[in-house]
Amino acid sequence: MNPEEGNSASTDKKISALLTKAHEGIVLYDNQGRIIYASPSSKNVSGFEVAEILGKSGLDFVHPDEMELSARNFASVLNVPQSSITFRQRLLHKNKHYIWAETTLSNFLHDPDVAGVISNFRDITSQKLAEDELLESKTLLESINQNIKEAIYRNVPDRSFEYVNQAFLEMFRFKSLKDLNKVTSSTLYVDPEIRQFIKNELLHKKAINNIEAEFKRKDGTTFWGLISSTLITTADGIAYFDGAIRDITSQKIAEEKLKRSEEFLTSINRNIKEGLYRSTLNKGMVYVNDAFAEIFGYDSAKAILETDVEQLYFHLDSRKEIVKELKEKGAIRNKEIQFKRKSGEVFWGLMSSYLNKSNSGEYYFDGAIRDITELKKTEDKLRELNETLKTKNKELKKREHELNKALEELSDRNFELDQLVYKTSHDLRSPLSSILGLVHVAKLDDSSVNKTEYIEKIGSSIHRLDDFVKSMLNYAKASRVEVKNEELNIRELINSSIHDLEYLENFDKVSVEVVIKGDEQVKSDKLKLKIILSNIISNAYKYMDLDKTKNFLKVSVNHQKKRLKINIEDNGIGIDKEHLPKIFDMFYRGTEKSQGSGLGMYIVKQSIDKLEGKITIASTPGKGTTFNISLPIQ
Repeated sequence: MNPEEGNSASTDKKISALLTKAHEGIVLYDNQGRIIYASPSSKNVSGFEVAEILGKSGLDFVHPDEMELSARNFASVLNVPQSSITFRQRLLHKNKHYIWAETTLSNFLHDPDVAGVISNFRDITSQKLAEDELLESKTLLESINQNIKEAIYRNVPDRSFEYVNQAFLEMFRFKSLKDLNKVTSSTLYVDPEIRQFIKNELLHKKAINNIEAEFKRKDGTTFWGLISSTLITTADGIAYFDGAIRDITSQKIAEEKLKRSEEFLTSINRNIKEGLYRSTLNKGMVYVNDAFAEIFGYDSAKAILETDVEQLYFHLDSRKEIVKELKEKGAIRNKEIQFKRKSGEVFWGLMSSYLNKSNSGEYYFDGAIRDITELKKTEDKLRELNETLKTKNKELKKREHELNKALEELSDRNFELDQLVYKTSHDLRSPLSSILGLVHVAKLDDSSVNKTEYIEKIGSSIHRLDDFVKSMLNYAKASRVEVKNEELNIRELINSSIHDLEYLENFDKVSVEVVIKGDEQVKSDKLKLKIILSNIISNAYKYMDLDKTKNFLKVSVNHQKKRLKINIEDNGIGIDKEHLPKIFDMFYRGTEKSQGSGLGMYIVKQSIDKLEGKITIASTPGKGTTFNISLPIQ
């Protein structure tokens, strides 16, 4: 190996090491934005092996929010040979998080040795987070300065202001910092001695805190302010007064009013009969008038101030409730409380109180108490009499309601009984008469050929008689038996109702479909639900349209959280519109083809009412009938 080859190999090794260990990644894109080369150092930034990113689009690794920016920048560089652009974007790391990267795109597609767009990128996540945090801090500080009510300032002693916030300008009524610096800071004080005192304190003690001073605005009006300030000296020796001023004019006025109010309160306390007090949450009573001490049976106001305030309440919870309500609402008015005198005697007091706050931030409860014991005794007697009258009135109303309900039920039952006796005698006698007639004719007819026909007709009459008896039994069950909820399988109940009809002549001509949505297990009254399903389903068979080539019955069940919805649809002969309003009446037949008792739909309605459900019917002659049932379930 000659020296030149040795040097070349050494250089290649160094370049390879640099490309592997560098903290900046390099990738090469084709003109479609696909990665055709990636330096080993790309893994140091993205975590991806070179083989994992080759052939993929660069946009596959860009955060969705920066994808449009990245594509736009790539297109701008692609259109201008040798052009470059530097920007920031978030790139996907192999560990499934995004990093902030500074990316530089350079177009070398025209250079045959490169033939691509070079992307240099480095991780600037820590830098970006630090910048964002600094920006947020600056924004927050400026927002606070501009929005707080206190006047914030930086002043060069005996010279101009370098900074004031908006509250300062508004407080002193200047338009801008430039407008403010047209006057000296000393002219803002009403009393020059106070201004000199504040300056001396700052120069000697480096800080002042909450000093009251009277200030003068630009328009000449004055106000009271509470000033705090600190002397700051920079590294180059420049001194500043940094401080804040709070307008306390309203507070000063309020203090003066409070002083006058206290004088007035002292005057009226000597004559008022109500007990007046001031208490705190932690210190207890701090003031009571003589009337208060007299109401609670103490010799003097001083004696009651030395007493634990909790001893004045008959129920300790009463005081806790009062304190809670005062904190929430700020006041209570005419609240009746049971108190306890020094002797232990319990009495009723009418309390009103307000929550007040002192300058030191301590909360006070100011209020008045009036002894209403005798009034309460009278009220209690009146209340007892009133409650007795209310109780008697309720009992009378209840008995009247029960009596009216019983009369209504009795009237309904009498009507039903009359109808029942008439229809029962008619519907029982009719098939029996048919049977007797057929038996008599059969005896007279010596021909054995007609015997089978007679037997079939007798059987038909017996079926009619059996159906009527079943209807009567169902009626009794529907109207007399109380609701009894139990676990049941709705599909089995439907299939059982259909299976009971297998004796019918045209049973096999009806195509049946049962669709159940939700759990098949239902908790309801099994007997009443069977009566409902059997009566409606049997009608689909009894009144099928024999002129149609296909007859169907579809039963759909939707088991919801609190309701069971059942839809029963057939394509039978249907019911005329004029009959629909009466379809649930007792002994009503909706078609001339009906051979039943007229109780079926009546029993269905009775059962659904017992279950507190609802039923609706829609029918078109020649097309069919649909029943929609909605039942509450447990």
